[in-house]
Amino acid sequence: MKHLLKALPALALAGLLGACSSTPPLQFYTLGPLAPPPAASAPASTGASLVVGPVSVPATIDRLLIVRLAGSRAEVAEHHRWAAPLKTEIARRVAADLARRSPYARSVAWPQASIAEPTLSVPIDVQRFEADGFERVTLEAVWTIRQAGRDITSRRFSATEAIAAPTFEALASAHGRLVDALAAEIAAALP
Repeated sequence: MKHLLKALPALALAGLLGACSSTPPLQFYTLGPLAPPPAASAPASTGASLVVGPVSVPATIDRLLIVRLAGSRAEVAEHHRWAAPLKTEIARRVAADLARRSPYARSVAWPQASIAEPTLSVPIDVQRFEADGFERVTLEAVWTIRQAGRDITSRRFSATEAIAAPTFEALASAHGRLVDALAAEIAAALP
């Protein structure tokens, strides 16, 4: 009996270590590659500059992938995360897309913006960016184009995108396509 009591802590530790080794590794995702450039070429560059951001997102989704299930139940995918804070990913993606779609070739993401006084800024408030099961993703955001400290235009964007397969990679790609659609809407409204 004494030998069993002495061996019990070692057995418990071995069990704990065994459980830890079976934990799935973390998987990290980006919004995927940019969509191909639009068929029509962007207007000639004006030399003007544009800063995308700041981008705000709900704190619950800034790093975690969340899949909404039936009703008000949501599942946090603990082992599946965004590679960078989502607000940073969205700002970079929109800035890169606007540089290709608009005359603002100098489009950069805030806060890394190296432009002291941009011609325009585009803050984005993401209000919803989630998956409904593995069927579709939804993006709802309010964005504003500002020039010299005043709002030129402000709009609400709302769209859904089908998820091509029941995988987290397909889910992240669908999110990326929605951000591309947001960038296209912003590009169409730029002066």
